[in-house]
Amino acid sequence: MAYNDNIIKSLRRGFEAYEDLFTNCALVFAYNGTGKTRLSYDFAHYGRKEDSTQHTLYYNAYTEDLFTWDNDLENNTEHHLLINQNSSLIQGLAGYNFTDKLRKYLQVFTDIDFDFHYGEEAPDLPDYVVFSKNVKSKIKLNGEWQEIDDVVENIKISRGEERLFVWCFFRCILDQVIGGNDAYKDIEYIYIDDPMSSLDDNNVIAFAEQLYSVIRQQLKQEVDAQRAGKEKFRRIKFVVSSHHALFFHTMLHGLIGDRRLGRYYLSRDKQKGRLVLKKMDDNTPFYYNVAMMSEIKHAIESDKLYTFHFTVLRSVMEKIKEFFGHRDFAVILKGIKYKGQTYDQTAFTEDELTEFYSRVVNVLTHQGSMFSPSLMNEDNKELATSIFNHLVEKYQFVLPDLTDFHSEAWIANHPNE
Repeated sequence: MAYNDNIIKSLRRGFEAYEDLFTNCALVFAYNGTGKTRLSYDFAHYGRKEDSTQHTLYYNAYTEDLFTWDNDLENNTEHHLLINQNSSLIQGLAGYNFTDKLRKYLQVFTDIDFDFHYGEEAPDLPDYVVFSKNVKSKIKLNGEWQEIDDVVENIKISRGEERLFVWCFFRCILDQVIGGNDAYKDIEYIYIDDPMSSLDDNNVIAFAEQLYSVIRQQLKQEVDAQRAGKEKFRRIKFVVSSHHALFFHTMLHGLIGDRRLGRYYLSRDKQKGRLVLKKMDDNTPFYYNVAMMSEIKHAIESDKLYTFHFTVLRSVMEKIKEFFGHRDFAVILKGIKYKGQTYDQTAFTEDELTEFYSRVVNVLTHQGSMFSPSLMNEDNKELATSIFNHLVEKYQFVLPDLTDFHSEAWIANHPNE
């Protein structure tokens, strides 16, 4: 059995559970480093035999690797983003004019422009793209400085702009899939993995709105076909995974209208090195902070606090700090107890106790890695537990039990449950 087969089976069963209600999207929330990209790759290749048709179209790190830079290192003047024409993902666009749509999608996010270059070997497909940008320049005319519109050609765009361009390119492919392009007629699933790196919050929201609009468009086609009495029509199911809280919530609220949405929490059992998947009910919070705090709660209760949990606590505190507009997280620790005692019961002043725990977080944050975890010593466990209890009490966290899932071994032995 392949590494992620049982997780994939669980996700697929989620689409089958409510067939008549057209569940067509699964949102999967997971931390970075959990294994989302590997899961998306395994999902796309699940059950495929050699030379069989592709059942899943995926957007992930592998998709982004189809676009690579030729930076003209010798002259540093001609910057081209090369397009891998050998990919079946891209070959389906051959002969279609998608430039105007791509430009329309891209203008939502950025003011960069682009031009495709077509070669002789595959004249129906672009082999690379060059970018440009409109800028304001000043020139001196008749002794006076005047502002004019100018174009800067062959620019090297930022990593965030590059990802947005690749996404908009992929969005054009989605249009072809949903529109019935024969090149994609065998696609049953579309898997989009963690596309949010290098994007600011405004672009995150716009990105999510574009994506859930596509999903709702496909759903509408399916509902209309059912209402028209068609016995057979094409269903396309979406899986979207992300660690990004804002993106996740925007997607969630864009699709939450009925039971067409499956919601999952993906984590890794660090003892066994395996992924575990929990299906969330309608009342389970999806806040990133809540999920992280729930994991720490379980670690405390099971006496398995690892050094990296200080990094997790730091992440929660940084987000609380940003939400309330504070310059640093020391103010968040104001009022914390030392070994269960308030500052007036200790030799500390309130400010001294706050400063002590701030130093603890700053120092111990850098001493643990999620990829080579080690258990905390007893003193550090006590410090981490004090910080956790303080945050829960001060900010009134309501923490669901995110450990109530079954292992892959359990799923394998209970295939019908």
